[in-house]
Amino acid sequence: MIMQKNAKKQTVNKIEEQGERIFALDIGTRTVVGVVGEQTEDEFVLSEYVVEPHSKRAMSDGQIEDVRQVAKIVAKVKGRLEEMTGIKLTKVSIAAAGRALKTGLTKMEFDISERETITADMVKSMEIETVQKAQDELNLAGDEKIAFYCVGYSVINYLLDDYKMLSLENHKGSMASIELIATFLPGVVVDGLYSVMSLNGLSVAGMTLEPIAAMNVVVPPEIRAINIALVDIGAGTSDIAVSRDGSVVAYSMATTAGDEITEEIIKLFFVDFASAEEMKLSSTGGKKEFEYRDIFGLTQKISTTEFNRKIDHAVEHLASAVCEHILSANKASPAAVFLVGGGSLIGGLNKKVAAKLGLDENRVAIGNHRTLRGVDTRGRELGAEFITPIGIALTAILNRGYDFSTITLNDEKIRIFDTKKLSVFELLTLAGYKTTDIMGRSGRGINYTVNGKRKLIKGGNLTPAEITVNSQPASVNTNVSQGDIVQFKPAVSGERASITLKEVVSDFGVIDDVSVYVNGEMKAGTYEINPFDKIEIVAADAVISEADDINEMPGKLSANEIGFELDTDNIYTDTKPEEYGEITLSLNGTVLTLDPTPDRAPHKFLELLNFTDFDLTNPVAGYTLLLNGREASFNDQIRDGDTAVIEIIEKKAV
Repeated sequence: MIMQKNAKKQTVNKIEEQGERIFALDIGTRTVVGVVGEQTEDEFVLSEYVVEPHSKRAMSDGQIEDVRQVAKIVAKVKGRLEEMTGIKLTKVSIAAAGRALKTGLTKMEFDISERETITADMVKSMEIETVQKAQDELNLAGDEKIAFYCVGYSVINYLLDDYKMLSLENHKGSMASIELIATFLPGVVVDGLYSVMSLNGLSVAGMTLEPIAAMNVVVPPEIRAINIALVDIGAGTSDIAVSRDGSVVAYSMATTAGDEITEEIIKLFFVDFASAEEMKLSSTGGKKEFEYRDIFGLTQKISTTEFNRKIDHAVEHLASAVCEHILSANKASPAAVFLVGGGSLIGGLNKKVAAKLGLDENRVAIGNHRTLRGVDTRGRELGAEFITPIGIALTAILNRGYDFSTITLNDEKIRIFDTKKLSVFELLTLAGYKTTDIMGRSGRGINYTVNGKRKLIKGGNLTPAEITVNSQPASVNTNVSQGDIVQFKPAVSGERASITLKEVVSDFGVIDDVSVYVNGEMKAGTYEINPFDKIEIVAADAVISEADDINEMPGKLSANEIGFELDTDNIYTDTKPEEYGEITLSLNGTVLTLDPTPDRAPHKFLELLNFTDFDLTNPVAGYTLLLNGREASFNDQIRDGDTAVIEIIEKKAV
């Protein structure tokens, strides 16, 4: 009936640009619903809508299986809406169902002490960083062969200096934190939706998850203090979102949905799929009885009461599956439930859900135009099947500024959330490249001392990464956006410096027999020097007792091999410290990764000199050392994530 009413609307001849008007599509397992509207100062005004059923099975459990077939139905919906509105539709907002849904609860803190006030862009940027952290954690915990994309998220808490806030915008403080729940779907689900849009010449303006969309239009933030479960029951999936304490706190999904009822009708009444769908709708239309035609061509008549009695066990199974997932997500029965989507109209389902959750029947409502908030339907009475598509449109308005971009990296499409200032470095990080691949590093030098005198051997030079954006030379700081093509050849790090103990002492003149100690222990000439080794060369009789066999001691080198400038200071000894591992930090804007020290002691600021041309012996140069913005000394410990600066200050000649 809805399709017939829409088909009779007078078409518009004048074609206008889409502009700020919203075009949203809800691509379901059985139907495609399209809506067009625009946001006024106070509400979303629905202009037109179209419902088009799939002509044959092209989807399963909310996932596209036949891209071209679904694209044909989308083309019909798009074409009809263009005729009805007179608007050339070029941008679309879409949503994905929760098949193979994964969620991540994540919290991230941000130092804002140097900011005057928190802007809207800052909040967006912090949210996206937190989403990325959730995705990183998902990738670490999951199957690396399956790419997951974030399709939506909900902020649970904003904290400013440990105080809970409704919003961070326009506030000042020292530390902000964001706790959110992000939702992810496999790349195959997202790629299918994007392919359908591409075949219809549509760019994706926004993407979300279906229960997020429905939640935004039925359970907006001002009533999320109530513990409400929203269930979007489609043909293939039942998607669930739960609100509590002012936030959306959980998502879940059941693959039991409306199709299970349809398939039961097919078996019980010997009808085809289309007839079963009609019977399901007829049973909810308020009629006492209705007719149907079976596969034998015979017209049958049945009362609505008898029909509902026969399918009762299938409805019971659907109610059980929905309630099981609600209880799992919420950890208890909620205070109320909203059922939306075409599957929610099945007779008696709301009563069964109420009974299983121990709720009054009036606390389990079926969504319709009366439950829509912030929406003007222009007087049209719309059922539960229109909640999600209108919610997709409203979500697109709420999320303006959050881009879900597609960028091609080395011939592979990468889809990511973007804050409009995504750099090549961030893109490569999201794609899984390590900082050493992106930035490279000079070969690690060796900084050691011989009889108290500092020596430095530099490592090999790095080969920088090769980067182009849209065939033009670029750097890691170049910004990229939707549709860009990036080619990246990883950097090649320089070779590490290498020197043996024999090579260290080979520059000295020949003298009498001596003993050589490294960090207090005698070493052979083949010993490989490590960074920060302390080498002591002393006269043999200075440290060897009469009982020792000098010729058998590994650290003794003959006069024919080496000669030294003697130093009879006490031999260096050390105790084993607590062990420390690899760290990554920034030095003068370049990302460095430091291997564990030989004895796994803490890393010191002094190590960073190996990655500079800084010569402490140069008497005409001063220097500035900063660690995380504060003045540092060479003995300061450096840690993972630190930011260091070594700046040479040329002294003026007197």
